[in-house]
Amino acid sequence: MPALHDTAQASVSASLTQAILHAAGRLGLERQALLSACGLGESQLADPDARVPFTAQEALWCALSARLQHPEPGLLLGCNLTPGPFSVLNYLLQSSATLGDALNAAQRYQRLVGEGGELRVEQQDDRLTLLYSPLHPQHPATRMRVLAMMACWVRMMAPLLDDFHLLGVQFRHAAPSDLAPYRSVFACPLRFAAADYAIALPRALGDAPLIPANPPLQQLLRQHAEALLARLPSASLSARVIGLLGEQLAHGEPDRAQLARALHLSERTLQRRLAEEGCSYQQLLADTRRQLAERYLREGRLPAAEIALLLGYSEPSVFFRAFRQWTGLTPGEYRAQQASDA
Repeated sequence: MPALHDTAQASVSASLTQAILHAAGRLGLERQALLSACGLGESQLADPDARVPFTAQEALWCALSARLQHPEPGLLLGCNLTPGPFSVLNYLLQSSATLGDALNAAQRYQRLVGEGGELRVEQQDDRLTLLYSPLHPQHPATRMRVLAMMACWVRMMAPLLDDFHLLGVQFRHAAPSDLAPYRSVFACPLRFAAADYAIALPRALGDAPLIPANPPLQQLLRQHAEALLARLPSASLSARVIGLLGEQLAHGEPDRAQLARALHLSERTLQRRLAEEGCSYQQLLADTRRQLAERYLREGRLPAAEIALLLGYSEPSVFFRAFRQWTGLTPGEYRAQQASDA
């Protein structure tokens, strides 16, 4: 996550912007008028992995606030926001094994959705708290934007757990005269004029299994998310290479020339710039394979032969030899050791 004062380069995903516009359409607002109000064109939103300036999306929120007749237009829009079809991160969260795993992924990949603030997850006593610090706390659009996000979080999490409920929510702004919209969405104690926006859950829910959990799918989605994260401008070249390797590995042995083209570099320039960062392509490939292998063995139940395919090995035996060189153990011995330690 970039520093919260770094506003010039902040961006958000085109997919989230599309989701906001779809929600506005369901509420009867005219799409083209909203696009004109924030200075965006359809071509900027055609690629779901594209980025748009955060300032443009703030203008969109202002336009929405002016057009929606509701005591809290952010809560209204958040209850109509369905980011699923537009967000890799949403699919990644839903396929996680537990809510805790999903929240860890949300923290790591939050920049894929946008750079309008920072999400933190804290555990204390019997509470699991999601805190959000917005990039521009005093901006006229922030209240609506964050309320929409919080309402959307609640609507996304509720169907994933059998016993989902909130212990409390808090907001930076003062208490409004009409609390009914808040009570309808959150159904828990409310606190206003707080230091942060926050949602508190029972800590035990962190270990609760998610109903649609799909660990094999999540592994593939993580690889794609790493690749998307690597493409964001602030990442180092080595981090971008690691992300692209993670995406390519699931399709076989990575192609260095193809990877260089994806970064708009020649192979020679790629090698030189990696050397300047103190690493090499082959080193990053080996390190990426080892880290992914250890994570797959530690977190999931995929057979070692399937893990070999996910790491781009044509034969499981090649993976077994490489893993023994890395760790001194076979994949089976490593998995047993991790289970014993746990």
